[in-house]
Amino acid sequence: MLDKEIRTAILALHQQGHGSRKIAKDLGLSRTSARAVIAIGQAQTPQQRRAHRLEPWVKDIGALHTLCRGNMVRVQEELLNQHGIHSSYSTLTRFCRDQGIGVEEKIPTAAIRTAPGLESQHDTSPYTIEIGAKLVKRQCASLVLGYSRMAYIQFYPRFTRFHMKIFLSDAFEYFGGVCQRCVIDNTSLAILCGTGRMAQVAPEMEAFEKRFSFKFMAHELMHANRKGKCERDFDYVENNFLAGRTFKDDADLNRRAIEWLEKTANPRRMREFKASPLELFAAEKPHLIPLPLYVPEVYQILRRDVDRYGYVSLDGKRYSVPSSALSRNLMLRETKDEVIVLEGRQELARHPKLTDADPRTQSTLPGHGHRPHRPRPGKEIPEEAHLKALGAVVEGYLGQLKVERGARYFWSVKKLYRLVGQYKAQDLIAAISRATQCRLFDVNRIEGVLLENMAQQDFLLPLGQEDYEKNPEFLKGASTPVNDLSPYAIEAEQSEQQEEKQKKEGEAGEKKGREGGCDARTNTELP
Repeated sequence: MLDKEIRTAILALHQQGHGSRKIAKDLGLSRTSARAVIAIGQAQTPQQRRAHRLEPWVKDIGALHTLCRGNMVRVQEELLNQHGIHSSYSTLTRFCRDQGIGVEEKIPTAAIRTAPGLESQHDTSPYTIEIGAKLVKRQCASLVLGYSRMAYIQFYPRFTRFHMKIFLSDAFEYFGGVCQRCVIDNTSLAILCGTGRMAQVAPEMEAFEKRFSFKFMAHELMHANRKGKCERDFDYVENNFLAGRTFKDDADLNRRAIEWLEKTANPRRMREFKASPLELFAAEKPHLIPLPLYVPEVYQILRRDVDRYGYVSLDGKRYSVPSSALSRNLMLRETKDEVIVLEGRQELARHPKLTDADPRTQSTLPGHGHRPHRPRPGKEIPEEAHLKALGAVVEGYLGQLKVERGARYFWSVKKLYRLVGQYKAQDLIAAISRATQCRLFDVNRIEGVLLENMAQQDFLLPLGQEDYEKNPEFLKGASTPVNDLSPYAIEAEQSEQQEEKQKKEGEAGEKKGREGGCDARTNTELP
């Protein structure tokens, strides 16, 4: 074997333009040796690969690995029992790893490319944030456009279906348009039942879809990377926006979040595209679905009882109503910024919405609020007189109620009187009569008794049990709408393309090995 100095001399003479015959003659070598060094092109002595002693049994070891379900201890035992080959555990595992036995090939997930205006991704993530010198939990809602990576975020104390509609409406207004579909997870905020391509959107959210002319698309289970563009931004929010920052209140938090988007997040340059989301958004915005000419305000209707102080409660905050509405059950119209108290179509009060970070626990309008007074013993309140006018049944029940409830009698009377304007007098009297027989003095449960009596009277089936199957409505059944599965065709096509690419690469490798005249398994020349 030639040493390093001679091999270096051969290469130096070759670089000077001397041929192998001249070099071999000057150095006293054979022309074969000189040609071999020149062919290798390096002065280092090539390492000779020594064949592993287990290579002749590589197929047998692979079969045993499959038979023993990957348990290398059992493979070691069976190799000794069946073939008489003894090998240490470390040697056997290293050999299997080098030969690719039991090693699953990692198939990289193909990046999903979307056309401009085709897709957006929405998700939420919880964070612990310092607001008003206190550590509180907030939900960060994010919407990212698939093509440009343009992002919009906001924070909420809690995130319900109502808040989801508010956030998406604000995001669409921020972008000035809507993508054709919005990829979400299988959340109950938008999905009624099912998952993935079999998911059925809730009717309330279907109406929201129609308002902006887009479609929700739920990803398949265990396929959360389908929203990778949105998930990746949450790390950026935590490590860049929230790091080292404190906030006065929720309004300050959301205001500074918008500033961060406009100054840092959206203008940042992405190495993958060599452009910023803001630059790419300029090309994507013309492809967005335009906003409707009129976007109705997002709201929800709730019912609340007015307490004895003249307030209704919402999310732990109290809002005043006129004293004339005491002990009534009123409607609340909650919007993004306001709480409106209604009685039928009449507006009783309009309050700015109090947030969790607001130190105030109640909002009182001028002329509102009530300081309750306790009736003097023996004095009859107006509600009691109206109830006694219904008859002896109600009057007798009130006498027993006064004994049972004691000091809480007057408030029970007011609750009972509220039912007078909601139900028929004969139905209320029948419910009170039944409550008297059962000695039921919990006024809150009388309404349940009343509704039960009404159901027995008004909702009896006209058909016999044996005839209901002949009803046309029963025979007609219910139809389930067919889901649109076309958005999932893109993912299936990309998966097929990736499999076809891998198959072609494997065939090309085998063909190259055959043309080179060597066995790809042992890397030795074929005879």
